[in-house]
Amino acid sequence: MRWRTSTAMPVPDWDSLQAPAEALDAELHSFWSSAARAWLEALAGALGSHYVIAESAQFMLLSTLRLRERRLALEYAERTRKRVLEVLPGIAQDAGYGKTAILVFDSAQQYYEYIARIYPDSSEHGEFAFSSGMFIDDGYGHFVFVADELRQLETIVAHELTHCLMCHLPLPAWVNEGIAVNTEHRLCPPQASLFTADELRNKHTAFWNEHTIQEFWAGKSWLRPDDGNLLSYDLAKTFINLAAQDWSAFVDFVNAANNADGAEAAALEHLGYPVAHLAEAVLGTGRWAPDPACWRDGVERGQFRAR
Repeated sequence: MRWRTSTAMPVPDWDSLQAPAEALDAELHSFWSSAARAWLEALAGALGSHYVIAESAQFMLLSTLRLRERRLALEYAERTRKRVLEVLPGIAQDAGYGKTAILVFDSAQQYYEYIARIYPDSSEHGEFAFSSGMFIDDGYGHFVFVADELRQLETIVAHELTHCLMCHLPLPAWVNEGIAVNTEHRLCPPQASLFTADELRNKHTAFWNEHTIQEFWAGKSWLRPDDGNLLSYDLAKTFINLAAQDWSAFVDFVNAANNADGAEAAALEHLGYPVAHLAEAVLGTGRWAPDPACWRDGVERGQFRAR
């Protein structure tokens, strides 16, 4: 196995791996699971001998958790995978090969050192949007969180598994994160909000304008280290609640949504209105339409973090 040379922790050069030609599905699943296992073994060696690998039918877990905690975490992941597939029919899909990898770091420092390769510009300035977990669709899809956040295990797993089971779709971040938050809330009791409804409404009114809304459509507002991160999740959650009133039309919309235009074409075709109408329903009148011509820094797909 070849390794990337630009990362502090071991990361395979996934593009260099070649699966056996004309292999059956079971053989491909075994091949990629073996590659993931070799990667986690190398990562465990770099992190310290107290890190161990545990496995279930669909998951691999790298952590320092005690035996009982490892077993419970894997059992919950297996149950939640089935539940996400059930609550998102026509959207979530068990695509790809190999077991899903879950990395649980001992400390926030290790966690942010690991994700620094995903956000090199932010790491140079020492600024990251706060997160307690992240799905990383980079070579071999996996998700990571910090052992300190075990009390949030259920919500993190529900959120990140939703991303994992939608990674076959080129979704804009707002669709991706909105579905993940709503699925998380459906499967787990929502945590108490830091703000009252009125306080949150005032924050939305103060923050969103014709410029910041373009960050939202392009997915960049989730990377902000300020209130823009929190407000992006809340706005996306509300937009998805509105768009999903007709489930059949919503499924068609999600499967047609593309991050290149903020899902505008898909909304017009399958929901019957532009995405700006969702913003108007929440924020009032304004210049809310996506404008891809001004997205000079590209777009984000989401699938990258939970609060």
